[in-house]
Amino acid sequence: MKFQKQLLIFFLDIVIIYLSVQFATFFTAPTSRNILEYYTGPFVFTVTLTTLIFYIFSLYDLQRLTRFGETIIRVGTGVFISNFMLAALFYILGHWTFPKRIFLYQSLASFVGFTSLRVFITLFFPSIYKEKVFVIGAGDAGKQIGKVLKDNIVGYIDDDEKKWCNDERCLVLGPTSKLIEILEKHNVKKVILAIAHNKCSEALMDILLKARLKGVIIVEMINEYEELTARIPVHHIHDHWIIMEQGFKLYSHELVTRVKRLVDIVLSIIGLLVLFIPMLLTAIIVRLESKGPVIFKQKRVGLNEEEFTIYKFRSMCNDAEKNGAVWAQKGDARVTRFGRFIRKVRLDELPQLWNILKGDMSLIGPRPERMVFVKELKKELPYYYLRHTVKPGLTGWAQIMYPYGATVEDAMHKLEYDLYYIKNMSLTLDLKIILKTIGVMLFGQGAR
Repeated sequence: MKFQKQLLIFFLDIVIIYLSVQFATFFTAPTSRNILEYYTGPFVFTVTLTTLIFYIFSLYDLQRLTRFGETIIRVGTGVFISNFMLAALFYILGHWTFPKRIFLYQSLASFVGFTSLRVFITLFFPSIYKEKVFVIGAGDAGKQIGKVLKDNIVGYIDDDEKKWCNDERCLVLGPTSKLIEILEKHNVKKVILAIAHNKCSEALMDILLKARLKGVIIVEMINEYEELTARIPVHHIHDHWIIMEQGFKLYSHELVTRVKRLVDIVLSIIGLLVLFIPMLLTAIIVRLESKGPVIFKQKRVGLNEEEFTIYKFRSMCNDAEKNGAVWAQKGDARVTRFGRFIRKVRLDELPQLWNILKGDMSLIGPRPERMVFVKELKKELPYYYLRHTVKPGLTGWAQIMYPYGATVEDAMHKLEYDLYYIKNMSLTLDLKIILKTIGVMLFGQGAR
């Protein structure tokens, strides 16, 4: 359902691009000309580049679209960058000739169109983001999915009489024996099962079967949580789920592992060559700003919990951890002025391309942590060890989806994203992460 909604916005964006180019050509070219007839190549390339940049900027993320201010900034930046790149390309390719003024008119028209579409959908079609549901189980699992669904939840169903309430403000409406009656009363066609399998009685299974045969969609809390948040609820999974669940396929696909390694080698070599000048300038400024080594070396935990030396441009003062290892905090006083900039745009991570080339890391994967924190987090968080069944990465699903973490709770949220990546690992997901990382770097999200 979520994909269909995103696809709708994608196709409407194509219509907006077409209308904006048509609008622009009305003022800059003979009105008898048809865009698809005279400018087919440029139009197709415009659509491809613009929608790709919009994807990088998360403009097809349904949750982000509700943040009007952020949406306007992202649309404006996306339109500017895409049109700047198109103008440069069309200048280089002389046979793709557009009148120069077309970019100004097209930029203004498309910006208005893209922004209006997203504001209009959010204001007048809120159901595109909402699907009314009931949750069976008002315990910890039910509450956790409730925090995600919020206003989508019509109510809870629970057999604990202490939780029942006739007050309209109370969401627990009755026992599972009245499930079908409650669903029909509220005209709800979806139920989320937030109860462990070993707690599902035969009576409950019989009721769920009857509801299913009446057209009610029934999904497990873990799967719904994964679908809505792109992460795994670490405190509600178990060994049986990991064994039986679809996913975690990389362990049995050696070819994918080899291709992933080949891509790592190729891209790390290209990155070191292309980024040599920016890395050299960064090294010079780091050396001039404060005393200490340009490259910061530190032991991190990698594949199979084996330690390796990670390389970064130093972004803190030289004696930052003289009192022991601590997580970086927001506004950390140990960070230098230039260090704050390179951390924000992730330039400090570039020396890790050498780690990738050596094979210590992959381009995509969970971020490697220090052993002192790994030992602590393994005690606090279930299944934390799964992070070390794949190579750590320069960037990863958790890095683009969650800001920098400095607490055990932050580590738990990042672990949920890391488990989602490990479960769904594929070359396609890696490409998605690379594209999203570009957006994160441009907007400087999550750094401390």
